[in-house]
Amino acid sequence: DEKAYAVVVELPGIEPEDITLEAKDNTLSISGEKKVERRDEDNKHVLERSYGTFCRTIELPDDADIEHIQAASKNGLLTVTIPRKAEEQPKTRKIEINKA
Repeated sequence: DEKAYAVVVELPGIEPEDITLEAKDNTLSISGEKKVERRDEDNKHVLERSYGTFCRTIELPDDADIEHIQAASKNGLLTVTIPRKAEEQPKTRKIEINKA
């Protein structure tokens, strides 16, 4: 919207402490690791889940305010809110006219 950008990432089964979120130069990097749960059972079973590390880098617009980015994780969804910088208003200066 006019005030902020939002990035929503689905990360089911990944705890917030296993996610690294970094902003540098006009990029946002989201990385982490989904750890394998080990079970010591004699029964054989099939796992159809992905495990391992991941990393995504997103280029941010020029008006992104990386100093005030906020993130929240709930129910497997990571929501990153990136505020927009306030639009700079052109400065006006009154110039005095001298009599010649």
